[in-house]
Amino acid sequence: MEGFREKIKKGLGWGPGMGIVAVCAVVVLLLLLLPLLRLALYAAPWYDDYNYGKVVKVCLAQDYSLLSALKGAVECARREWWAWQGTFSSVFFMSLMPGVWGDEYYALGPIFLLLLLTFSICRLVKVLARDVLKAQWPFCVIWQAAASAMALVLVHNSQMGFFWYNAGIHYMGMHSFFLLLLASWIGVLVAERKASLPVRVLCTCVGAVAVSGANYVTTLQGLVVGISLLALAAVLRNRRAFLLLPSLMIYGYGFYKNVAAPGNMKRGVSYQGWGLDSISAIGSSFLEAFRYFGRFTGLITLTVLLLLAPIIWLAVRKLRFRFRYPGLLLLWSFCLYATGFTPSLYTLGHAGLDRTLNAVKLTLQILLLVNEVYWLGWLHGRLAGSGRLTRELKEGERIPFAFYIAVLGMALAVFMTRPNPVGGYSSWDAYDCIHKGEAYNFHQEYLERVETIKQGGSTVTVKPYGFRPWILSPDELSEDPQNEPNRSMAMWYDKEAIICQP
Repeated sequence: MEGFREKIKKGLGWGPGMGIVAVCAVVVLLLLLLPLLRLALYAAPWYDDYNYGKVVKVCLAQDYSLLSALKGAVECARREWWAWQGTFSSVFFMSLMPGVWGDEYYALGPIFLLLLLTFSICRLVKVLARDVLKAQWPFCVIWQAAASAMALVLVHNSQMGFFWYNAGIHYMGMHSFFLLLLASWIGVLVAERKASLPVRVLCTCVGAVAVSGANYVTTLQGLVVGISLLALAAVLRNRRAFLLLPSLMIYGYGFYKNVAAPGNMKRGVSYQGWGLDSISAIGSSFLEAFRYFGRFTGLITLTVLLLLAPIIWLAVRKLRFRFRYPGLLLLWSFCLYATGFTPSLYTLGHAGLDRTLNAVKLTLQILLLVNEVYWLGWLHGRLAGSGRLTRELKEGERIPFAFYIAVLGMALAVFMTRPNPVGGYSSWDAYDCIHKGEAYNFHQEYLERVETIKQGGSTVTVKPYGFRPWILSPDELSEDPQNEPNRSMAMWYDKEAIICQP
């Protein structure tokens, strides 16, 4: 018995190398991503998908080509800029709803959103970990997988984030472009290969066009980050700071055209008296940031950060980067996070809709990981300088296997003790929806509804969905043919009216 205990103790004390941990992290990310991609195949268009895609659909009816679709998207953005909202780049992508090519292609939209978010996070983490910190590849891969998994699984509202293309591209999609722009900005400042600078500067200019015309959470945070990077580069006397100027000038012009669009004035009439004045909105943003912090994090986020802590510690021991003034980074991070609430408070008088909060939470998740790395790096530097590190903390190369078991057990306990896990973890929601057959049945009913509409006359009556999983269906059509979603779908299929009743 004593020998058996020794073997158990020795086994739990053994730790896998970082290369093995990196491979396991990638496998876990793929397993979490798989049910989301599978569920995307059952997604169906809704409401504004039809409104914004109609212009492109008409263009494709005349000339079924990519150039014709792009012309239609530009025309839709121009119309909306004059009539409803200044977010020209968001509208451009919203009008390219994949269903314009055929109803069967709509699933490509959610798939694109999922892969775009994963790629953008991995790209940003690569620039921060490898180009800035000079960390080893295994640590970079682990951080990429952890950051991507946290953003995908713990998204505030997965329906609005991924499976309704219009809402998803407007916020999560454009925020993903913002992360890519941020990676390009940082890459310009720290790239070792000078030959790559022209391409990097060009990427920042293209990204500036896209992000400056995005939703107001994304475009405001992009402006704050861009100016902050320029100021930081100037303080550090980085001569490449001037290479940021072309993209920042483009960004500034695009931001102005976005917020000063005539459509914003017309749209504002619909919300007159709802919002706060600018000073009150800024002040209330910090209050909302405190109020939502707990909702955006919770025990599961703490578990992820705890799991990463020793891995980050092993990484920072080998870095030459000087982690100075962590308090300034923390203060700046909180201010940036708080700006996510300002646009909604100014226009609507509250923290924001679920699709808006998706972008705000994504910013917070990235900032939490950045601050964890930075604060642990600073702590290591202080302890190493004072000679307080133990031999294990100085020379340890592996994390005991028992630690992984303990943290994973904690994660399982958090998941099992949640009153209702549905709506809290997107991968579980997707698996649950598929496993119960709700996704398949909903999609079949959607196909039957489309066929009924196509085969019907000018006025069509359809029956309500018998299966309507929340993650795939934002709402249902009405018995009133003048209801906006009814009118949108009728317009899409060139019908005078669509009525939904038993």
